[in-house]
Amino acid sequence: MTMQQKGTLVLWNDDKGFGFVRPEDGDKDFFVHISAIKNYQKGQSRRPAVGDEVVFQADASAAGQRRIRHATVAALDGERAEAAAPAQTSRYSARALGLFIKLVAILPILPALHVLWHYHNPLPLLAYAFMTPLTIMYYAEDKRRALQHQWRISNFYLHCFEILGGWPGALLAQNAYRHKLKRGTYQNGFWAIVALHGIGWGVYLYFQWTAGPG
Repeated sequence: MTMQQKGTLVLWNDDKGFGFVRPEDGDKDFFVHISAIKNYQKGQSRRPAVGDEVVFQADASAAGQRRIRHATVAALDGERAEAAAPAQTSRYSARALGLFIKLVAILPILPALHVLWHYHNPLPLLAYAFMTPLTIMYYAEDKRRALQHQWRISNFYLHCFEILGGWPGALLAQNAYRHKLKRGTYQNGFWAIVALHGIGWGVYLYFQWTAGPG
């Protein structure tokens, strides 16, 4: 039996049921699957959430991997039962925000389809279609490196991917991985890129409408 440790849930993917726990001694994060959380039962109104305190035992059999074998989340034992209803409301709010983000992410596809239909130019659509998943992939890799305290991907490269058509992927990845959300300078650059794309499409559509037929 391994010694019990205490930590904090620093990342949680509720759709896939896994996350990462950071020990209170500040060591590297541990992977935890919801099946390892012994005081979680299906049907509970509250799910694990980022910031929850966790008592856990590491899986000694997972050679070279930092995994959790058994864990309990304090909030699931009713220590914050009064927060159950707000947590349910927060979950609905998070879903609404996620839907809004997805709608924003597909907006540039519409003018790109317009260019393809009227001018038989597939380049804008191909740029979004290629750079969006590529940007998501690099965001995921940068998040993994951050959790493992490894050398990070340069913000400059991430911004290059965004400006070349990957900003919808960046928006989706930021929400999915909870990554790059609290860095003011980075967010300023990201939203400047989104605004640049929006202004560019706005100017294009304006001249299309004012030019009229032919």
